[in-house]
Amino acid sequence: ERVYLIRRGAVRLSRVYESGEEITVALLRGNSLFGVLSLLTGHRSDRFYHAIAFTRVEMITAPAHSVLRAIEEDASVGLLLLQGLSSRILQTETMIETLTHRDMSSRLVSFLMVLCRDFGVASEKGITVDLRLS
Repeated sequence: ERVYLIRRGAVRLSRVYESGEEITVALLRGNSLFGVLSLLTGHRSDRFYHAIAFTRVEMITAPAHSVLRAIEEDASVGLLLLQGLSSRILQTETMIETLTHRDMSSRLVSFLMVLCRDFGVASEKGITVDLRLS
């Protein structure tokens, strides 16, 4: 029922299934959107997600109906939303590619490269990914 925009920080978005198993569905960084499913479908989603901050997070949130009204009033808002969704689709495709068609060590290397690209901080000693992942 709400749309969230992460201004700064890192968030893990996960879904808990009926079996109790929790699966990470996205690792989000600054300028990432989530909570747009009900906005696009026009009705409340039956999917429930957990958003856990990895770092200090700054975000903007708005009711889905307010975002829809803003899109109707200004097409550039809709374009920004599409750009955010396109970024999420590309991230999902990258993760699918990372997790398929490779052996375990190759998947780990690919995943670490994605983490470095999306969350890494470069220094003289290399790249640090300061996230608590399991």
